[in-house]
Amino acid sequence: MDSLEVDLHALILDRLSEAMASCESSRTSSTEWQRLVARCPQLPELEDGSSPSDPANWKKKPDCIGDLTKRHQQSLTALVIYATDASPELQDELTPKLLAYLRCLPLFKYDENLTMWKGWNLFGPAPQDILTYDLIVGLLKIAAKNAKYESTINVALWGYAENLTAYLKCDDYEYTCTFILPSLNGLFRGLQDSPYIWQPSQLNYLIRNMQPLLHNETLSHVRKAVSTCLKATEHSAYSRLILAKYWEDGPLSNNKIIFDMMILLRNALARVVVNRNIPTSPPSSAPISNGDSLNHRVSTEHTPNGNMHSSESINARDLMRVEFCEAWGVHNPSSDKTQPLPFADAEREQLARGLRALYVMSLAYYTDIKGFSEQSVVDGKKLSPDAYWKDIMGASLQVAALCSVYLHEVDDVLSGRVTDALFDAPVTADVHVQMSSLDVATILAISFGHMNSNMINTIRRFLTTPSPIFDLVVLCPGNLTIQQYAVKRLTQCIQLALFATVSPQVRPSAQIPEIATSTLYSFLNHISLIFRDTVPNGTEAISYPESRNSIDSLATTADTSTRTLNDDQKLQVCVNAIVAIAGVACHLRDDKVTAAAYSMLILRRRSLSPAISASLLAKLVDLALIAPQNIFADIVSLFANISKEPVTTENKMISSAVLSSQLALAQRINVRPELYAGYLQNLLNLFVEKGNTIQRTVTQLGKMQVSSLAAELGILLPVLRALLSHRDFHPQLSPSEEAVSLFRNAWFHCILYGFVSESMWVREWHESIMVLAKKTPPLVLESATNYLDSDLEYNSVLRRGLPDQDVATLRQNLTNYLPNLSEIKSATFAQLVFLLSIYHIETMRSRMGSCTAVLQYFMNQGVNNSSLVGCIEAIADKVNSMFIIDATAKATTHAVDDDMKKQLRQLLILCCHRLKKVHSLAIKYTSRVINDFPHLLCDKQILTLLLELAQLLWLSCDAEYRDEYCPVYEFTSPKVGVTLEIGDSYTYRKDICAVFYESSKKWLLLAVNRAPMELNGLLQDYLAEFDQFQSAMPPDTVHMGRSLALEVGRAVTWTEPTIEFAPKVYTIAIDNSSEFVNAFTSRRHYRGEITGMEMYKHLNLSLQDDPGTLSPSKTMERNLRDQLPTVKKQLSAIMEDIRKHVFVTADRLNHTLYRAAALLIALPNVDEQLIRFIVWIPVQVFTPESLKIATAVWIWIVVEKPTAEKRLMVEMSGAWSWAQRHRKGLFSPALNPKHPFEAKMTYTPSDKAIRDKNLKLAAYLFSPHVTWIHFLSSRFHSIRYRSRHLVDLFLRLLQSAFDSAAHMSTHPLARESRFQLLLLGLKVLKGNRMEALIEYKFRSTLYHASFDWFSQSPKWYYGAKKTAILAEYKLLTDFYAAVNADQASLDIMLTCSPGKASNSTIASGLYLFVADHTKDDILKQHRINKKLLQLFLESELARMAVWSNPMNTPGHGNSANVVNNVEKLLFTDDSWKDMVRNAWDISPLLAIRMASRFTQPVVQNELQKLISCHTADVLGIPEALVLLLGDRLARNTSLDLKYLPYWAAVPPITAASYFSPSYGNHPLLLQYAMRSLEYFPVDTVFFYVPQIVQALRHDELGYVERYIMEAGQSSQLFAHQIIWNMKANFFVDADKECLKPDILKPTLERIIGNLVSSFTGQDKAFYEREFKFFTEITSISGKLKDYIKLGQTEKKPAQKKRLDEELAKIEVEVGVYLPSNPEGKVVDINRKNGRALQSHAKAPFMASFLIEKDKSDSDEVRAALIRSGDASLNLLDDEPRKINVWQSAIFKVGDDCRQDVLALQLIAIFKNIFTSVGMDLYVFPYRIVATAPGCGVIDVIPNSISRDQLGREKVNSLYDYFLTRYGGVDSIKFQQARNNFIQSAAAYSVISYLLQIKDRHNGNIMLDDDGHIVHIDFGFILDIAPGGGYFEVSPFKLTTEMVQVMGGSQAVQQYKWFCELVIKAFLASRPYADQITQIVSLMLGSELPCFRPETLKRLRARFQLEKTERAAADFMIDRIKDSFENQRTVIYDYFQKITNGIPF
Repeated sequence: MDSLEVDLHALILDRLSEAMASCESSRTSSTEWQRLVARCPQLPELEDGSSPSDPANWKKKPDCIGDLTKRHQQSLTALVIYATDASPELQDELTPKLLAYLRCLPLFKYDENLTMWKGWNLFGPAPQDILTYDLIVGLLKIAAKNAKYESTINVALWGYAENLTAYLKCDDYEYTCTFILPSLNGLFRGLQDSPYIWQPSQLNYLIRNMQPLLHNETLSHVRKAVSTCLKATEHSAYSRLILAKYWEDGPLSNNKIIFDMMILLRNALARVVVNRNIPTSPPSSAPISNGDSLNHRVSTEHTPNGNMHSSESINARDLMRVEFCEAWGVHNPSSDKTQPLPFADAEREQLARGLRALYVMSLAYYTDIKGFSEQSVVDGKKLSPDAYWKDIMGASLQVAALCSVYLHEVDDVLSGRVTDALFDAPVTADVHVQMSSLDVATILAISFGHMNSNMINTIRRFLTTPSPIFDLVVLCPGNLTIQQYAVKRLTQCIQLALFATVSPQVRPSAQIPEIATSTLYSFLNHISLIFRDTVPNGTEAISYPESRNSIDSLATTADTSTRTLNDDQKLQVCVNAIVAIAGVACHLRDDKVTAAAYSMLILRRRSLSPAISASLLAKLVDLALIAPQNIFADIVSLFANISKEPVTTENKMISSAVLSSQLALAQRINVRPELYAGYLQNLLNLFVEKGNTIQRTVTQLGKMQVSSLAAELGILLPVLRALLSHRDFHPQLSPSEEAVSLFRNAWFHCILYGFVSESMWVREWHESIMVLAKKTPPLVLESATNYLDSDLEYNSVLRRGLPDQDVATLRQNLTNYLPNLSEIKSATFAQLVFLLSIYHIETMRSRMGSCTAVLQYFMNQGVNNSSLVGCIEAIADKVNSMFIIDATAKATTHAVDDDMKKQLRQLLILCCHRLKKVHSLAIKYTSRVINDFPHLLCDKQILTLLLELAQLLWLSCDAEYRDEYCPVYEFTSPKVGVTLEIGDSYTYRKDICAVFYESSKKWLLLAVNRAPMELNGLLQDYLAEFDQFQSAMPPDTVHMGRSLALEVGRAVTWTEPTIEFAPKVYTIAIDNSSEFVNAFTSRRHYRGEITGMEMYKHLNLSLQDDPGTLSPSKTMERNLRDQLPTVKKQLSAIMEDIRKHVFVTADRLNHTLYRAAALLIALPNVDEQLIRFIVWIPVQVFTPESLKIATAVWIWIVVEKPTAEKRLMVEMSGAWSWAQRHRKGLFSPALNPKHPFEAKMTYTPSDKAIRDKNLKLAAYLFSPHVTWIHFLSSRFHSIRYRSRHLVDLFLRLLQSAFDSAAHMSTHPLARESRFQLLLLGLKVLKGNRMEALIEYKFRSTLYHASFDWFSQSPKWYYGAKKTAILAEYKLLTDFYAAVNADQASLDIMLTCSPGKASNSTIASGLYLFVADHTKDDILKQHRINKKLLQLFLESELARMAVWSNPMNTPGHGNSANVVNNVEKLLFTDDSWKDMVRNAWDISPLLAIRMASRFTQPVVQNELQKLISCHTADVLGIPEALVLLLGDRLARNTSLDLKYLPYWAAVPPITAASYFSPSYGNHPLLLQYAMRSLEYFPVDTVFFYVPQIVQALRHDELGYVERYIMEAGQSSQLFAHQIIWNMKANFFVDADKECLKPDILKPTLERIIGNLVSSFTGQDKAFYEREFKFFTEITSISGKLKDYIKLGQTEKKPAQKKRLDEELAKIEVEVGVYLPSNPEGKVVDINRKNGRALQSHAKAPFMASFLIEKDKSDSDEVRAALIRSGDASLNLLDDEPRKINVWQSAIFKVGDDCRQDVLALQLIAIFKNIFTSVGMDLYVFPYRIVATAPGCGVIDVIPNSISRDQLGREKVNSLYDYFLTRYGGVDSIKFQQARNNFIQSAAAYSVISYLLQIKDRHNGNIMLDDDGHIVHIDFGFILDIAPGGGYFEVSPFKLTTEMVQVMGGSQAVQQYKWFCELVIKAFLASRPYADQITQIVSLMLGSELPCFRPETLKRLRARFQLEKTERAAADFMIDRIKDSFENQRTVIYDYFQKITNGIPF
């Protein structure tokens, strides 16, 4: 084997031994290790039976017992490895053998052909050495593991050492050199390296047994043997070869034995010391004097175990272990074996004596060797390497120090030797002695506190004393110079300095920086003293203070010594001082120390010589890498400033040094990645500024200077390259605008100075430029601004240009690169430079493997709209072409790498970009790449990405009908980790989806032609790996990626000859897609087989197979039955988890059910228990996923195993009944909607999250039943003609469901599942002949179930999922057609009999079962019910048609108007009355609902008659009372109100309205109103506090007052709010002088007094705290009034100062709150940001409060779901939590806020209405509370600005503002903001029209940060308007700038959204017109200015209640047209600008 190769045989044998020892099976088998022993050399016994190693048998060289070959050595080494890891039993057998081999090593003959031994001629010791080492290490490891061998092995080891010593006496020098010395070397190496010698007892044993080896006779013999062999033998002799080899690595000599022994003692001592606590002497401990040396003094400070316990000893121990043991290569035992063994006193004393002797011996060796070396220097002799003098000196000091540490005794001798070694040791080309002395000094500082200062001083003096060793190019451990090594040790001493100076109880960490800084100042003093003569202006040098604890002051000494130094020595001292200052700071890593070091170095920089300054700059790099960011910035700024200085002869060295420092910092900065960006910015700034400076210089000096000056700029390119080369630094990704600007300017300079074109610069800096290009971001950011041309023309670099710059040359260069481009001719100088920069950047980037970055330029609208777009597109074409050419060249050498795939991946993603330009170019370039490299699509990742992108684009199109008015912008595929951002233009989405789909198909077909089989397999893999439950896509959508895969998979087979050349048959398209499907299913099948085998193996099952006894079919059957218990066990486990409410994942359910179904199908007989599990488990889980899985499994079972169908359907029928009883899904009441006026109203902004959450909850509840009903419908059509029993089962199931119709959910989203079930019932009724009574009952329950839906209030569709709306519309259309086709036959009459005394011969009586009804009667009633149902269905369809198509637009996706055939036939009042009565007969509730569906007055009148006649039938229907009473109660009414006490409660606001005079204070009605108010929680009535207060005006019987008192007792918040509101109503002229008291004032005062006096205990304390807090706040306004008369310049600061003072005085007590935020508690006030608001005569102000709120979505829906067992839903994991928010509030005095309160109350109601319908509308009903006459608190709308303020900031239009704020029209942020604007504008438009909100100038319209508009200031509403209503006649404000934001015209998608939302908001509001009117009517008595006599009439008329939904929608369309860019609105804005200065 070649010696340069690894010895594979030995390596394999070693690894095999390790594996055998670690393998459990080998522990019980002896075959393997016996074979290994057999390969080892044999050990024969001597004839007399004595041991062959007994020295008594040897009088000369021992006789040989055999040869030891290379194979023997390898086997013996392997045996040692095996034995060390073997079991204790095997070790018992193997350890004696290993001991025998150790004893017999001297008796073998070793092959003298050294080239046969492993690695001999290059590295490694001799084989004798290796074997000894392996045996020693292995035996020590065994002794550590097996305690019983410890003594035996120790004796054997030292016995072997004694034997080797004895062999020396044979005087066979050849044998001594060839075996004894190498073996001794191996012995020492093994003992030194082994981590198992660490116990004090082992150390004791070692010291006792070392003496023979160090005996003079032994050493003399060794010296003589080596000398003799070297002199007497030939060069080719074996002994000479051995000695020659060791001469290279460590000569064999007598001194080597001394050195090895010292190292052994050092390592053992270090382990012993480290593995116990190092004692630290207290500060008062005095050193041992020379006269009281370690030879005579016994320490009294040891604990019984020899350990000194100290709080700091563990830190010192860690330092010892890390800094010394690891540096010396000392291996420590494992951490679990570091407890010292018991150590007897006698042994301890013996060890102490031994260590003292060792201490003396070590220092004696040091002294002798030092004297010998000094004498040799005097004699001029060169010491031989085999003298080991430096090594022995260093090891001696280390051993002596460790002895002192262990004994905890120290004398001056050792410290003197340390000083001697540092300052007086002979100087050689080695620093080993100095390094060891530094180690010892640090050890002494660590272990002896009183010596710390002395050692710090010694090391410091060492560094500041000139010495030749500092000039040596020798590295210490860690690649440190001796200076750096000394600094490291000095730092460690500083870190422990506190231990010696301060008691542990008072050691602040801040003192470490103090001590370190003192040390740094001492170094700085040396620099100052050396350069004191160079201080400018003759001033004296500054001396810096040292620590107060310094041992001595060196200032005087240093002053004297520095005068005698020559220049080189001064330089050396200064450099050392600088290294020390920087090094200490770097090691300590303390910010304070770092700052001090930096300031010290910088302070003296200018007074230093260039050479020293260069050193200082180099050390600043070290400092920068550990400094805080501010100091780092200072350092790099210093580098930059120096670099900017002109290069002269004097500063050339410094310039070179700073460049080197910048380069070094750039190379090493990867240790601080957070500094990358800052340093890059610094370098780019420097590059640009230097370039600008050169431009100015050239302007002054002329063009001749360009080249030389450009070189000064170009030298920064390698620095930039070094920084940008770091792999984890990517400045081209997500760059800042500043970074892009710097890169752009830097490249402009590169172009201008020819760095990319002139050959001399290209040769020098080409690689740097390439790296710069690779990491350069696009030179323009993705932006909407269209200022590119102007930016270029005014660019600071290009504006200067070069004086003689030839524009024609630049134009020609660009033309050469891009020929035939006419745009180049007209390009300006700036444009040419810009284009050349892009060209060079992108072409270089292309050569480095990136061709996609150039497309980022087209993401900037400025580029796309500029004249340069054609040129940049040409550059992109060139880049793409170059990339393909380079890739083609690589492909010819098979060198295409992953970069190609990465680029294709990026191109494919860019093909789906939201910008059309990027999309089209990406498609173009992708086609080029794939045309040349179609095989890239045969990569699985690329193909998967392509198919997933197709799916994501489809999802973007599908989103149009999923959430119509809230576009989804991001679409993510977890499978490939890609997220696409696509704009809200659905037209564009469809376009790119179509283009990408067709392009993908073309690309894939191209790949098919190259590699059909590979692509075929990848497509099948893609289809097989699809997991519908982990694909992050909606469950009810198609998968376009899979469809494309299937289509291409079919195309793969077209390439086969049998298809391509098959006969052509007209209209028949043939393919061989069955092959594709077969391959796909085969993969799934066999993959499933393997998965099953693995699973059952995991379950410890075995598939038995005994072909000898059973047939294959029987064997399979038995195996299947063996698996059955395990499958049932898994199913039972799921059932148990369901019972315990443990969430069952869809993946687990999917796999388990499919396995169970597969087993059921495979079994020969039906297992009923298995079927029960398969049916009941998914039903009890009852999630959308579980039922989807279940129906798929059920279909599989009934198709594959028809015999199981009946049992399956029986179980399913039972499961349906279970779900029905347990109120699951369709039968769950959890989401039953409340009347909006019965729910709690809130003053919070609209929250889309609530709608989204409710949609998810509804899908979670209703989707399972939808899936289930689909399955039932499918099964019915399959079984209707073949199984009567199953049809009857269907009948029973449906009958049960229809009987429970009253328990079905009334949520709008339950409509689908309801009518699917009803439609199925009609299909069953039509397709099945039934007995007459069964048919009658089934049809009756079906119709009643249908009427149950219409017995609820009419409901609009919830949400904006247009797909579902259209699907429901189609469903109801089908149901309507089915009802229309339904004909009752009642032909088969088996259970019916003629009636008694019936003479009829025609009619068949059904008297027995249907009371007194004939068949004709039943048929007639059916026709009536059918007609009524059709009437309701037509109404429902008409409503749905309007909702899905509010604009009545024809086309795809828009429902047509419904023709109301039945309603047309009802052309008389009598026909309508009949309909109402028929509905009443079915259900009074059904009849009541007709009033809300049909606008005919006859319906209302007839219902009132029926209610008054049959009052008892409608007591549970509140709406019946509302219909009965109307809007007033006439005095002469004949209504019987005796049932009022039993009537269900009406909403609170309706109940409050019954207190008004129009109802005549009827006692029964007042009692009912009182009871209704009490029925609802106070939190619900809380919202109507203003109306409750106004109801007091007519409270003659005191009911309202009683309610107020009761509610005030139960809710303190209600009491507080009602008190504030009552106070606000004291005066009619509250906004003036408060001179006109309200007639209600005495009543209000009395009630307030009663309320307050009723408070006791905590309620009273709470009231007092709250009102005290609020009074203190509001009183500030009065104090600010004192400054009103001051001038404006004086008033503002004075008011601000006073406001801050007053806010500072306010104490925030526990529980207080703002009146406008009763749901939160004030926890703090911002006492500095209060602001006095502008007012002429009043002093309003604004302050901010920190409010703690409960953030929780825990509501009744959530609670209901939890109660129903659906708590596993992850949508519900939002537990209540506290949040703190800052809320600003305005406190007004002198303004009547009550009208604003009313307006915002109504806006909050509209918000609640919109939320109840799930509409995408936004309003912000910020809260205003009137607290006293003319006083109020107004919440400030956060993060908003008024349109007026925008105008004052010179924003010309909202559109410009949106572009500036959110980016271009195509940016996602802009589109999101625009959508928010549309939703809020639509909501406020409807509200503004209905409430007639006027004065809508720009000062009253706010814009928040998200783009919503918010209306404020409602001084003009209802019947009051500025100018008498002359100006603002449009229904609402819809100006040109608002239309521009929405898209600019009426034809765009966004404007249509606005119109549709306005119409829908209007339609959603109409049903609540009565309640809204009631709120306003109760406020009429307040005499607010907005009320007029016709106010209520006009308000009601605006709702257009007499119109149908379609007519109302058309009405609103007209209102939109009237508002569109209405000129009266513009005139009013202009009027406001003229009169009030409000811009528009």
